[in-house]
Amino acid sequence: AMSTQEDAVLQELIQRALAYPDGGISAEAEAEAAAEAAELAAEAEAEAVLSDSRRWPAGLRRLLDGPPPAGGDAAYPSHAPDSATGLLCGVAPMLLHRSAGAEVWQRGDLYDEHVERPARMVAVYDALLREGLVGRAKLIPARPAARSDLELVHSRSHARRAVRRYEGEEEAHEALGLQLGADTYFAAGESGRAALLSCGSVVELATRRLV
Repeated sequence: AMSTQEDAVLQELIQRALAYPDGGISAEAEAEAAAEAAELAAEAEAEAVLSDSRRWPAGLRRLLDGPPPAGGDAAYPSHAPDSATGLLCGVAPMLLHRSAGAEVWQRGDLYDEHVERPARMVAVYDALLREGLVGRAKLIPARPAARSDLELVHSRSHARRAVRRYEGEEEAHEALGLQLGADTYFAAGESGRAALLSCGSVVELATRRLV
């Protein structure tokens, strides 16, 4: 199946071809099209790597899975324990917040075309590693929020509903008052867990480790 981006490129090429009386395409336009196709292919391959946890580099996998082991690990990325800049590690459970319609077969276990797809967070960590920024940060293990953390800004009933595990998508959306659609989703079994870990990690970074 052709992705939305690939379809858009194809339609543009068709329009360019129709712009010439003989139905052909100029050498310049052909070269531009080839460059665009190569760029699109490179982006697709990068997305494929980030969407498939089996293809992650060892350092990226370890960073997402958790803090460095007490006995050390040669494959774990270097970091700066005394840095005033914190970076969460062990965020892999957040990646399970994904749309129910995500295509998994042949595209990797985290493949998803939704804008909030898991690969987006993986891409951020991958870039931090490649640019050497992880080595300048203090690693902070992600942790779930306590009920008291949530109730600082949410009602008790809302906090309880938001982190529950639901039997299905419709039950989750009804309980949370969400409109089912392409832009909004709540993975019944995992989104609550991801939200709990996300909220708790923000509290950990802001008030308990860096202040």
